Amino acid sequence: MSAASKVMFKFGSLGFTRDAAPLLGVTLAGCTYGLYVMFSKFQEPGYLRRTPRHAYNILQSAFTYIGIGVVAYYASLVLTFLYDIFVRSGVKLSKFGAGQGYWAVVTGCTDGLGHEAALELARKKFNVVLISRSATKLAAVAAEVEALGVESKTVVVDFASTTAATWEEIGNVINSVRVGVLVNNVGISYDYPMYVEEVSEATIDGLVDINMRAMVKMTRLVLPQMKERKQGLILNSGSFAALLPSPFLAVYSGSKGFVKYFTQSLASEVQRDGIVVEHLQTYFVCSNMTKTRKATFMIPMPKPYMRQVFAKIGVQGGSSEPFTSVPYFSHGILAFVAEHLVPKQTALDYNYKLLSGLRKRALKKMQALKDGAGDKAKAKSS
Repeated sequence: MSAASKVMFKFGSLGFTRDAAPLLGVTLAGCTYGLYVMFSKFQEPGYLRRTPRHAYNILQSAFTYIGIGVVAYYASLVLTFLYDIFVRSGVKLSKFGAGQGYWAVVTGCTDGLGHEAALELARKKFNVVLISRSATKLAAVAAEVEALGVESKTVVVDFASTTAATWEEIGNVINSVRVGVLVNNVGISYDYPMYVEEVSEATIDGLVDINMRAMVKMTRLVLPQMKERKQGLILNSGSFAALLPSPFLAVYSGSKGFVKYFTQSLASEVQRDGIVVEHLQTYFVCSNMTKTRKATFMIPMPKPYMRQVFAKIGVQGGSSEPFTSVPYFSHGILAFVAEHLVPKQTALDYNYKLLSGLRKRALKKMQALKDGAGDKAKAKSS
């Protein structure tokens, strides 16, 4: 455990770490001054009566300025967050070729966020290159895209088993059109939370190939023409698993950490070339991968979520990280609290309890299904 994450002391179930020290310090200073002001209304403390008046004035001024600074700091954070979410407009998609014959490339486009990203870009009058592994589903999405009055191209690719020929095929399609937008959406996760040694080799390889390698190689294919035109948008689909480490999803969380730092590094490299690269940090959205179907305040449907994403390009929203966006209101609240108010070790402990509980429920459900299948087999044989 690092020095920053080592628990210094505990108060009830809360563990306070070194990374919480600045916040804890200014909070205690503000509370101390608040208590002083409250009690001094009744009687000036005796130790202050024995303190030289100039020292007392300095102490009072110091606490006053600390209190003002703390309030101003957090007020500015809250106001910036609200301004980003409700007022500030993102970069217009016309800057990247919307309605001008340009193309958007979307990976993992047959379900969830990728599907809705493709449709939203088509509504904004981008032609769309659709890349996924199911030819049947690709044909269905292509029909939806073309019904919106734009063109489409499809490329059948399983990013878990690509070859040099696969990348040559993708490259030929990309080089045949003017790409204004790339959405690196394709990704996988675990079937359920599990210990690292329980994760299959195939799943580990898939997490590396699909979540990481595919993103890097797709980005390399579109960058030359974007740099030549000094124009382009690259959106890399991230996760809150990169904001807060996720025990029992360690490989997935690590892969999304790679997405975040790759995106931020690349964005700094190419921003002077007129290219916007953004890490889209997402909490749960209804999809097959998240195994959620019913929308809630915290878990939106893909359509309103992606509409907000494309309306807030370049806007950080709930994030304070460079080149990172948390544009959806409820997700922004979570990110704001996680970044500014909750010590990392406390959040990590919470994630451990949450995901270990989900793991136990998943194993219990799997066992019940197995027992049920066994009972049916016995009944059939008898």
